Amino acid sequence: MNLSGGRTQQEYNERYYEEMLDLVNHYQHYSVLGHVDLIARYDERGSYPFEKIKPYLEKIFKRVIEDGKGIEFNTSFHRYGLKDTTPSRDILKLYRDLGGRIVTIGSDSHRPEHLGAYVQEAKELLSDLGFTAFCTYEKMRPIFHSLA
Repeated sequence: MNLSGGRTQQEYNERYYEEMLDLVNHYQHYSVLGHVDLIARYDERGSYPFEKIKPYLEKIFKRVIEDGKGIEFNTSFHRYGLKDTTPSRDILKLYRDLGGRIVTIGSDSHRPEHLGAYVQEAKELLSDLGFTAFCTYEKMRPIFHSLA
């Protein structure tokens, strides 16, 4: 997948997060924001510095938290051989530091054998990052499950 379309790495990364900010500012009919840093998986130019996207993420997360929504921690980074989690540990810490508490765990299951893969490891990692619970949903309402 070619992300650049003739743009610089800065242009397409910032555009990705600008679009996500626009989404959370104008669309409220969701429970959990997924694939927060999916662009990192496909960026052929390598890692884009967290500090450069942090201002966008702060705005996105403040809105997500204010609206009572959550984010997804996805275990597929194992399967794709990524160097960091999805979203990254820096992104998860920022969400937590801004007051984010609603985190779901997904395994990006496109095959039966991927269903629920690495969920226990995800719980341990979230706990290590300072989260106290993960969420599932029932009738669009988060249900908190202790990580302890």
